[in-house]
Amino acid sequence: MKTFKPAKSRSLNALRKNSVSVAIAAAASLAIGMGSAAAAEQRLEVLHSWVSDSEVKAVNVIKERLSTQQVTWVDSAVGGMSGSNAQQALRARVTAGDPPGAMQFLGHEAMIWADQGVLSNLNQDASANHWDQVVPDAVKPFLKHGNDWVAVPVNMHRQNWLWANAKAFEKAGVTPPRSWDELFAAGDKLRAAGYIPLAISDEPWQIGIVFDAILIDLYGADFYKKTAIDLDEKALSSPEMVKVFDTLRKVRGLADANFPGRDWAVATGMVINGKAAMQFMGDWAKGEFLAKGLKPGADFLCLETPGKEVSFQFVMDTFGMFKVDNTGTQKAQVALADTTMDKATQHDFSLIKGSIPARTDVDISDYDSCGIKSAEDRATAEKNGSLVGALTHGFASQSEFASVFQDVVSQFFVTDMSSQDAVDLLVQSINNAR
Repeated sequence: MKTFKPAKSRSLNALRKNSVSVAIAAAASLAIGMGSAAAAEQRLEVLHSWVSDSEVKAVNVIKERLSTQQVTWVDSAVGGMSGSNAQQALRARVTAGDPPGAMQFLGHEAMIWADQGVLSNLNQDASANHWDQVVPDAVKPFLKHGNDWVAVPVNMHRQNWLWANAKAFEKAGVTPPRSWDELFAAGDKLRAAGYIPLAISDEPWQIGIVFDAILIDLYGADFYKKTAIDLDEKALSSPEMVKVFDTLRKVRGLADANFPGRDWAVATGMVINGKAAMQFMGDWAKGEFLAKGLKPGADFLCLETPGKEVSFQFVMDTFGMFKVDNTGTQKAQVALADTTMDKATQHDFSLIKGSIPARTDVDISDYDSCGIKSAEDRATAEKNGSLVGALTHGFASQSEFASVFQDVVSQFFVTDMSSQDAVDLLVQSINNAR
């Protein structure tokens, strides 16, 4: 008699086989899906000079927003020398035919690379998102090459700030100076009260910040434009320029004997701990005060340098995208541009960095009083024509001329050179560099 297996058993075996097949197919499908997701994830190398704690925290805002668009920010940070080291690294990369996907620029740097035809055109993105309507006209020469957008504004710093220890001012019985003569008078009172009036260094760029402020404060934006931007020889050799150097000499009298070699953050620390009363520095110094838990108005004062009109000397970080053949990298570059110009990104980045958004339509009502004042003064300066690029950080003259200013000004500050001799040397050196 033949023995037969029950039909039910045969069905169960078939079902088991089918289940295994389905499981294998599902696993394969999942693997393919994961592979597709991994392929969709784009990587974008960004070369930059942001290495301090607050800078790194600010950059993380952009990194995190990019990740939501499946773009991974590949960090290539090169600190030091106010971005010069990063530029040197960039030149080596471009020469080797291996540019990064994006680069942080300062001053005229983006336009120099645009002249060489290596930056991507961002017009389509700029037009679709109305960049022209939300960015001040004064900064567009650092973003547009002719009619083409080649750089994206990350933020705007104000350079011409005077930071002060509130308790020192109160103890010495001084009020915020409204002129440079008042500032020098305040310095005498502060020294009598036991404070170093001004924390500064012999570093050329720190001295340059003071020079820039004097240049616009004494004679206004028109004189600043003629000298720092147009390099007008008549203005450069004028009695007014001699007066600018005379004023800088008086600033030297506010410093202590130990100013050589002092880092800017150390100088800010002297104001924080009450050893010194004042410092001329851009609004990146605010981060140092805030990091110590100090509050504007109560513990420290953010004062515009004492000019006859409201002025705003800007320093701006930008991103430029290098031309590449890889379509994935191209898409990642567009994502970086969109993310950077997003209102929320602009708000959150500058809130940490100490700057203000480059966009003028971002709500910053939750910023501290210094940030709000900065935005208000920018709007005023834009209306009266005194929103100008900072000479010291490369936003006025081209770098070869800016370096001449810095060399002459720093040499004057640390020697007994006369003001007239400084003016003569400045004019001669600029003419030699033309």
